[in-house]
Amino acid sequence: MIQTYIPGRGNINLEILVLDYNGTLALDGRMFDSVKEKLKRLSPYLEIHIITSDTFGSVVQQCEGLPLQVKVLESAEHIKEKGDYVLKFRPREVVAIGNGANDQLMLQHAQLGIAVIGGEGASAQALLSADLVVNDIEDAFGLLLETKRLKATFRL
Repeated sequence: MIQTYIPGRGNINLEILVLDYNGTLALDGRMFDSVKEKLKRLSPYLEIHIITSDTFGSVVQQCEGLPLQVKVLESAEHIKEKGDYVLKFRPREVVAIGNGANDQLMLQHAQLGIAVIGGEGASAQALLSADLVVNDIEDAFGLLLETKRLKATFRL
C-alpha cells in the first residue's frame, strides 16, 4: 500500500495500480525498458494491472515475468470496459494511469487519475478526466515512489 496525507484532501491509501499499455507504458507495442524496472519496484506496494486494447498484439510477451496481471479488452465499448475494471475494486484505493480517449472513465473512477502525455501524446478526454497530468510514465511512477511530490502538487 502507498499511503500519504495531502493537506486539504486528507489521507490517500492506494492499493491497486491500473495502467493503460500503448502510449502509457509502451510505444508501438514495445514497453520501455525503464518501465519494467519501475513496475518491479512498485509491486511490493501495489497490485498492478494492465488493461489494454493490445493494438500491436504484444502486451503478453512484453509483460512476461513481470509482477502484474494483464487484461485485454473484449468489448466494443473500451471506455466503459476500462471504467468498469476500476469499479471492480474499491475505487478509493486505485491509482489509474493512461493517455487515451478510452482511458477517461478509468481515470475518473480512480482515487487518483494520472494522464501521461509521452511520445504518443494524450487525448483531450484523458487530460480533462485526470486529477494530474505528467510528461511521461517516469514522472507518474516518481509521484508514487516519492509521495511528497503528490503533496506538493495537490496541497490546497
